[in-house]
Amino acid sequence: MNTVRAESWKYFEPRPGGGDPDYRFAADRLRIDVRGHAARVDLTLGLQVVGMAGLPDRAIGPGALGVGGLYFDQGGQRTTAGQVYLRLANLRFPDLARGVDLQIGRMGYTSGTEAPSSVPKIETVKRQRLDARIVGEFEWSIYQRAFDGVRVDVTRPRWKATGVVFLPTQGGFARQANTTMREVAVAGATVSSRPAAGPGGHTQVQGFGWQYRDRRAVTQRPDNSGRAAPGGVDIDVSTAGAVVLGAYPAGRGEVDVFAWGVAQTGTWYGDDHRATAVAVEGGYQWTAAPWRPWLRAGLFHASGDDDAADSRHGTYFPVLPTVRRFSQTTAYGIMNLRDVFVQAQARPRPALGLRLDVRRLDLASSADLWYAGSGATLARGPVFGYAGRRSNGATRLGTAVEASADYAFTPRASVNVFAGRLRGGPVVTGTFAGDTLWFAYVESVLVLGPR
Repeated sequence: MNTVRAESWKYFEPRPGGGDPDYRFAADRLRIDVRGHAARVDLTLGLQVVGMAGLPDRAIGPGALGVGGLYFDQGGQRTTAGQVYLRLANLRFPDLARGVDLQIGRMGYTSGTEAPSSVPKIETVKRQRLDARIVGEFEWSIYQRAFDGVRVDVTRPRWKATGVVFLPTQGGFARQANTTMREVAVAGATVSSRPAAGPGGHTQVQGFGWQYRDRRAVTQRPDNSGRAAPGGVDIDVSTAGAVVLGAYPAGRGEVDVFAWGVAQTGTWYGDDHRATAVAVEGGYQWTAAPWRPWLRAGLFHASGDDDAADSRHGTYFPVLPTVRRFSQTTAYGIMNLRDVFVQAQARPRPALGLRLDVRRLDLASSADLWYAGSGATLARGPVFGYAGRRSNGATRLGTAVEASADYAFTPRASVNVFAGRLRGGPVVTGTFAGDTLWFAYVESVLVLGPR
């Protein structure tokens, strides 16, 4: 599969002496997979070839002014970049025992996708609002990330359980995407119901737990303490939660519901860590109407820390998500955040999909930071993978309007277009001279190889 993308950024205008927020760059990612099967063993090898040109050399200050600055800074401070690396290398033993599959090696993993429901609407909501909310491959970034470890799936007629233990690779914005981050260990378990397809309503329930341990030699500390971490990262966080998804016929269409919540405990650089996050959403699609319009609305709340001076850390820690599913403009992360949104989707033709999101964004706590990022990217150095700017004593982050369209010319060739505008509030204007961010891209995806 080959992905070509051209991005255009006009970030918030910095104050005098800051970086350059206006730039454009292009990137290409070629993925070559080889698969084989022999003696009840499946082999997958994946090679990835990445190239970028036109990266901005002045898109830093204060902080990264969009993802172009991150690619430049974490990719050796070059305006052009490229790498060939091993994306996948694993063995899968299907049906090792009755209903038990085992996978070992370097693999992809997306939390939330462990047990397909066989209900199209539930799977669509999963893809947009659940997949990779806690652990993901950083899919939208050019370099992405992979996981070295073990996965076990146990499948029964009414439920499915999945367990994983792995070490993530570098990636995201870091050029050396082949390196295993041996100081980051992640373990997780998921149990999901398996609703059968049929004419009535359907509900899928999932419970999960994750353990994250990080001891990287990274000096940046992503919290509101104002302190660096010269001794490196010291984080142990446990996450437990559940999700309910439903799709139910109603009138001339279908109602969908989504509820997700987590609680976290552990230690954060020696402090007690206690945090929560919750998402509640619902929608209605007129399935018999022209264009099949679909309206949705929802709320996401991720706790922030209310006191930087005490011995308790209260900021929700998202672990290793693919954050762009939940922050399309990529200017904010899913930490210390309250996101209230309305969304409209339509399909004028089977090959054409349209989507519009409007979001009111606020910080959960003015004593905490305005965060961005998608988790660990480098094994050592000054970059954690999450970063924060000061709140300026405010909570109003801004209002985002995000529009996208995708068109499939054939089952193997498609183009995606996105444009987003974020009008910043006092959190933004306390740091930047400008209050408006624009981000747009055009992307083509071509699936190569035999059918």
